[in-house]
Amino acid sequence: MRSNYISIMLSLLSKLGINEADLLNNTGLSVAETQSDFSFTATQLNTLCANALHLSKDYQLGLKVGSQFDLPSQGIFGYALMTSSTVGDALRLLVRYNRMILPSIHISLKKIDGRMEVQAQAEHLPPELDRFYCELLYAAILNSRHILFDNPTTSFRLELDYPAPSDTSLYEQIFGLKIRFNSDRRALSFDVESLAIAISTANPRAQDILQRECDRLLPRNSHRGHVSARVLHELLQARSEFPTCAKMAKILHMSESTLQRHLAKEGSKFQQLLDKVRYRLAGEYLIGTSLPVSEIACLLGFSDTTNFRRSFRRWSNATPAQVRETGTRVSLN
Repeated sequence: MRSNYISIMLSLLSKLGINEADLLNNTGLSVAETQSDFSFTATQLNTLCANALHLSKDYQLGLKVGSQFDLPSQGIFGYALMTSSTVGDALRLLVRYNRMILPSIHISLKKIDGRMEVQAQAEHLPPELDRFYCELLYAAILNSRHILFDNPTTSFRLELDYPAPSDTSLYEQIFGLKIRFNSDRRALSFDVESLAIAISTANPRAQDILQRECDRLLPRNSHRGHVSARVLHELLQARSEFPTCAKMAKILHMSESTLQRHLAKEGSKFQQLLDKVRYRLAGEYLIGTSLPVSEIACLLGFSDTTNFRRSFRRWSNATPAQVRETGTRVSLN
């Protein structure tokens, strides 16, 4: 989860006199951490959103937060959706990577009576939090319709498995008049033909790389709290613009000497972690794409191809061409 969740919530809750410290109560996160490009665990996000609901007493907060979401704000996941070929491809990615934006809910696609339904449930959560997440998701999809559904004829229909509130104006403002409360299921649906709509920002070459990036960035809650794992996480997200050790220390809100000391205690060094990430990415690019070696070298931050080839041989005892030919995948372990 990204820090933009907090910025959106605070923009809504600050009007009610709710501050960031109250919002973060019992999450284990500090205000300083959330001001960086930081990931939350599912448990931390659940606590944060439950705090927001409790403090605001606004049970349409999910609709309001979702209405301010846009795909670019979701980083690499958002760009993966935007570079998909069709609406159907983008929605399949939404299902595949939904844990990157909403880790506690289950999203599925189902074809029913000539319509495609985006169904969402989080039955293991308290009802108000389950409802919050699902309404956030549906509102975010509608807010992104100008990118995904670039077709004014697409007809959306919302079905919700709970009673209508006394005031449904916000639902109608976001979803239109085709809303059914007390339904036997919870789903946002549209005509099946919309799945074939081409996305104007499609880019197959970028899509391939971005999907592989998303696979790496799926939440790994067990890594939380280990400095070396946090460094790896940040390096993987940085892609080609890898931070220096000094910049990494600033990202993690510590001095460079403190960062080096923590890494030493964990039996690691910053350069070793950077080499791990470059090696991993190099293998992914060599095997999963047809990018020239010169472009891969550039993506990995090397000044020239010769330096990349030399480093790659040092990491793997093989040349990039040999790895590409054999298809032997490399590991971050």
